[in-house]
Amino acid sequence: MGQATEQKRAGAELPDRVLRLPDRGKLLVCTDVHGNLRDFESMVARFDELDAASEQPFLLFTGDLIHGPNTTNEADWPTYLGSYYRDQSGEVVERFIEMSAAFPGRVGCLIGNHEHSHVGGPHTPKFWDDETAYFEQSVGPERAARYNALFARLPLIAVSAAGVTVTHAAPNAQIEDISELQVPYDGYEHLDINAMYSGTALARLLWSRGCKTEVAREFLDVISRDGPRQRVVVFGHDIVAEGYERVGDEQLQLSTSFGVDDACKFYVEVDLAKRYESASDFVVGRELRRLYPDASRSS
Repeated sequence: MGQATEQKRAGAELPDRVLRLPDRGKLLVCTDVHGNLRDFESMVARFDELDAASEQPFLLFTGDLIHGPNTTNEADWPTYLGSYYRDQSGEVVERFIEMSAAFPGRVGCLIGNHEHSHVGGPHTPKFWDDETAYFEQSVGPERAARYNALFARLPLIAVSAAGVTVTHAAPNAQIEDISELQVPYDGYEHLDINAMYSGTALARLLWSRGCKTEVAREFLDVISRDGPRQRVVVFGHDIVAEGYERVGDEQLQLSTSFGVDDACKFYVEVDLAKRYESASDFVVGRELRRLYPDASRSS
């Protein structure tokens, strides 16, 4: 905790908080894994398929790789959490590190509010009273330190020449310049979670569940000033029971993993050499793809 601020005080550059995606190839976007190793590996399998076909895939997770449910017995699994799985958050992070090393510059992850809780954000109590502390204790001090160093370097948003921006949560942040996103991640530990919904741009981009159309449009306008025109924001964070929801022309909310049935899990596959002008350009079966096409919905 506090590492980013110490770097800044020492005169060192902060890690770039804006990930600029390649201008060709296929972008795969996966939201909110929350320790579901099976879903993570399903995205890797699609990446491998595209890689074998020389499609130059880029695999992007939107954050919240970690912190899964504390229910280990399938019989006790609540239906609102979607299809059953066992939390394997540590294994997911290890696999992400392996994939990043095997495919440098082609696998990425944004910071989510759950990763942020380890590097300067308020501790999250979704499944444990303090799941931040629980996770660090469960993986041990050496792995926790390694993971936290990774989390501190994760970008906040991703932008593309295709006009597609990716964030963790809704783009409910009013900024005047994209440089306002180039900020340290620490300093939020003491805040109540409710304060994050109306806090800084960083806080809002990690916690907001929704966004007015005019705010999303203004956000896209601002981050477009020094680069390609951005038209659509893809994000997760909150659960969409049907797997995706278009919010006006500017927003596409996506649920790839956590909280939905296997039959309703969707990921996004974008052709980075094309232009996307509206959320309506994302078509089911083309850009909007089912993670498990053969799955049946739970009753």
